[in-house]
Amino acid sequence: MSAAVQDVLDVIVEDHRPSRVDTRQAIRSAILRAAAERRGLVHIAAVRRHLPSWVSVAQTGAVINRLVRRGYLVPTGRYEPNGDTHARNGNKPAAVRRLVRPIPPEALR
Repeated sequence: MSAAVQDVLDVIVEDHRPSRVDTRQAIRSAILRAAAERRGLVHIAAVRRHLPSWVSVAQTGAVINRLVRRGYLVPTGRYEPNGDTHARNGNKPAAVRRLVRPIPPEALR
């Protein structure tokens, strides 16, 4: 193997980018941690605190919506400020949901 090919392979190995599966699992973990802190209640501001920096807002919303549709999270009818100061949505109301059953890793496939 030439040195140039080895250099390219080294860069590929070192430049690991999270996959969609990695992202969904990071969001799942953040949701479970947020629910544990608030006795089963899940709010985006609490979830956001547990997310790695490489997870995007759009990905987080998509996963939460999927979990609502699949019955893992249910609306409580309550709203709290979003808290997202980066997007200037800090005071915009965001739904509070309740985790009603454990979220297995395969629920997000």
